[in-house]
Parts: sequence; C-alpha cells; structure tokens
Amino acid sequence: MKANDLLDMIGNVDDGIIEEAEKKKRLAISKLTRWAAAAACLCVVIGGVLFFVRTGGHSAPGGGTGGRSGAGGSGHNEGSVFMSYAGPVFPLTLREENSTISADRTITMDFAPWVPVWIPNEEEAASRTDLTEEERQDVLNSYNEWFPEGGRYESSDHILVTDSYTLTNEDTQDQTLRVLYPFVSNLNNLAINRPTLTLNGEELETALHAGSYAGGFQGAWENGSTHDNPGSLNLDPVESWEGYRDLLADGTYCQRALGDFADFSEIPVTVYEFTDARGPESSEDDGIPNPTIRVLFELDYTQTRILSYGFNGGLHDEEKGIMGREFSIPEPGSRRYGVPRYLIVIGDDIENVNTQGFATGGWDTKKTVEANVTVTRTESNLEDALRTAAYWVQGLTDAGNYFGSEPGYGFELYFGLMKEHLSAYGVLSENVAARYATGMIEELDVAAAVRVFWLEAEITVPAGTSVKLDAAFDKEPSFDFVCGAGNRGISGYDLVTGLGSNLTFTGQTARLEDRGQIEIVRQNFGFDPANGIAAVELDLNTPHYYLEVRKAGIPGQN
Repeated sequence: MKANDLLDMIGNVDDGIIEEAEKKKRLAISKLTRWAAAAACLCVVIGGVLFFVRTGGHSAPGGGTGGRSGAGGSGHNEGSVFMSYAGPVFPLTLREENSTISADRTITMDFAPWVPVWIPNEEEAASRTDLTEEERQDVLNSYNEWFPEGGRYESSDHILVTDSYTLTNEDTQDQTLRVLYPFVSNLNNLAINRPTLTLNGEELETALHAGSYAGGFQGAWENGSTHDNPGSLNLDPVESWEGYRDLLADGTYCQRALGDFADFSEIPVTVYEFTDARGPESSEDDGIPNPTIRVLFELDYTQTRILSYGFNGGLHDEEKGIMGREFSIPEPGSRRYGVPRYLIVIGDDIENVNTQGFATGGWDTKKTVEANVTVTRTESNLEDALRTAAYWVQGLTDAGNYFGSEPGYGFELYFGLMKEHLSAYGVLSENVAARYATGMIEELDVAAAVRVFWLEAEITVPAGTSVKLDAAFDKEPSFDFVCGAGNRGISGYDLVTGLGSNLTFTGQTARLEDRGQIEIVRQNFGFDPANGIAAVELDLNTPHYYLEVRKAGIPGQN
C-alpha cells in the first residue's frame, strides 16, 4: 500500500459513523461497535467495558487440494461441527516441489494426557519457588484444606500427536529441501501448539511463518440464535475442515505467509503523545471515583483517519466535526503508570486539541477536576508510529524488555501481523470491520486471531536413501461448550491426508494409543481397540479423517 492509495481511501469514509453497544457472542466478545450512516455517537465505560451509545517463479507449496496423492475435497461435512473447532492435523509439504522425493506418513494419536496423574499437595506447594517459605506454607495449608486426601488427580483432554514421515530420495544426487510443517494456532497459544521437528531423532532449527486471520466476521449474538448473523462486530472463526480446505487449496494463503509484510514508512502521519498524566487521587467520598483525562479535538471525517493507543473511551460526532478520547489517570505503582498514550493522525491534521480532567469516565460526566497531561506533537510516518505503539500493546518497555514472560514469538512477527490485520480489517481498509471501527490499536485481535502457521527447516536427503522426519506436538480437541447439546463431553480430533501438500505420498497410516481412556463415539478411521485394531491404512483419496471420543467409564453414558 502506498501513501497516495491510503489518502485516496480516506475520501471513501461514509458520512456519519455510528457505534452501538452489542451483545456478546460465544468466543468473540463484542469490543467495538456497528458503524452505520446516520448521526454521531458517544461512548461510556461501564464496569471496565467500553460501550458506545448514540447521540444524534517456483512452484507454490500448497497448490491443489491433495498434492500428488490425488486426494480431493469431499464437499460435505464429515463428523460433527463443533462450537470450538481446533483445526485438523495437516501434512508436511515442501517449499519447492521435488519429484525425486516420496513420502510415507504415519500419524500417531496418543491419549496419554488423559491418564490421571496424582499431584501431591506438598509437591505442588514446593514448586512455588517464587514464594517465601512462609507463603509456601500458607499455600500448602490451603491445598490440604481443599484436598484433604493429600493431593488430587489431574488429566487433560489434549492428545500427543507424532506425525512421522519417511522421506526417500530416489535420485542419484543428494537433495537439500526446505520443509514446511503447518499447524493451527493463535499467537496466544503458540507455546502450547507449536510442534517440535526432528530429523533422525535430532531436533531441527526452525523458522516460523504466520498466515493471516483464518476466519471472518459476523454480527452480534442475537436471541440465542446459533446461525450466522450479518455484520462484522464479532469474529467468525473457521468451524470445519472445509474452511481450511477453502483457505489453503490454491496455495495463495501459504505464499502470503512466506512473503514480506507491508512497509508503511511512506505514509506520513502526525503523532500526538500524552505523557506525565497527573490529577487528584481516586476518592469515592470526594465524588472522584475515577479521575479521567478527556481529549477533545476537531477534524474533517472525510479527510482524516485516527488510530489511538492507551485510551479506554471515545466520542465520535461527525455532524459537529469533533472526536474525543479519554483515559483514567493511573496511580503510581499501577501497571499503566508511566505508559504513554498516542493519537496517530492519517491525512489532514486535527485542530483545537483540548484536554480536561473529569471526576470519572463517560462522556456524560460534567464534574471537572484539576488534572494535567503533557502533549507532544511530532510529524512521523505510519511505520514508525505504529511500531512505537505496538511495543506497548505487546507488553514491551521502550528498551524492548517484556513486562511479563516472553510470549514465544518475535516482536517483528507480531508487528507485521498487526499491520496486516489493520490493512485488511481496520481503519486502513476500504471495508472497515465494525469491530475495529474506533481505531483503537489495542483492540485489534492480533494475538487472539486463529491462523495457520508453518515451521520451516532445511534438511538433506542423501542419494538413494531415506530419512525420518517427525513433528511432535500437543493437540487440543474440538468441543462444544457446556451450553451445547449433542456433543457435550465429546472431544474431536481430525486430520487431512493431502490438503496443502505437494509431496508424493506412497502411503499413510494412522495409529491409536487409547491408553484405555476413551470410548469412540464417531469416526471414519476404522479403529477398534477392543478387537486389537489400533493401526489402519488411510485411503489417500479420502481427504479428511475424524475421531470423536469421550472419557470411558463415565456413569450414564450409552
């Protein structure tokens, strides 16, 4: 995207922008508001939640549906459609197709995490090395009260997956390959879901590539309905393997993940930084429950777009040509103390910027208080301005140190995905999703959005020989929530045989290690543990296999 393209898009903003409070939908909490052509709106903060109310070259990896195995999409749902779909296990692929390499695949689904493990109270308390001896004793006393038998059993509904490949080089020369292993996750759960790749038992160094958000958007959750509602207020995640089939079939999604992110350095912006906020202490007795600084300014909505960071409320009044942001004044020692706030202005600059202290948040509040904030105006570019804000969104200090533990992915990946999400769905898009219409950067679902990742590694397969490549990982189940009906208590796991892969498969085998923990409810594998059938050959022309199970031996099960 070039600067002129973005400035041209600013002229396409609809006259009149409305932001309305909406209800929650499962999995997707309503954060932002529906925009519609009409009057302006104002926002209030209730219980810490923001609400808005009206006021007037090479062969592409992943080409085809089944690589060279001949597997095509079935075009119909197989197995259950779960309320929370974890995505299938995908096959290995190559960055560049290589006809001299063939692959034999064995995938093992191990239910070892389902086996209950005894956790002694004393062992659990002793593991709290972050506490003093006295604090650990308090923890132990609490455990002994909660678990008087001296401990408790714990288990998980995840499974251990080992996806193994025997790669054979049928050529007379050694073959050096860039392998790509795909998996479903979001950034938040990457540390749990990320596979480990090994070659002949030795762990490989891998590079991480991330695809864009895999789902779509829908309207508010209305009247308890489970059907899709029009609109773009809530996330609409992929609900079946066919969604990933459509996403990966032509290879373009993978190509984007392997490419470079956009550079916004040619887009000029004006940045307003708000620092050193100070005001009275919070006091219910004095009628100052939440000292707040309000920022009000004028703009032409057709020529300007606003991105912001660090604010928890906003006012939009297009008819009057004004906009506002507000934030609670943090107290010394609080997490937000010393954190700057930013307004990033794209297009024509804003005018008549005014700050004022109020007794509490909400734009209907009239009681003012003495409060000050330092405002610094600078001219910059969108790349640098977003990078600065992204550090704070991700929980970094100016020096690049994390407030908490490192999240398991690099800042550059997070920043690139932020720019991508902002361009596709945020205020930089021609079709702004209602979820992101306020321009609040921290409301972008960069870390929460489910996407397909690829691990890339380089390996060599000697001439006329084979190597063994394993992908081992923890796989969460697909499931229905407690409010669900037919699939309550059922965990689903599935795989695809050829989707997104350009490998030539000579065979695929699935193995089940049930550990005596499960009862199979539905499947198309053909497993029969009671009769000793724990390994089955997969049909390469069957694109999708599923296994749905529940815990064995639970009273009341049919």
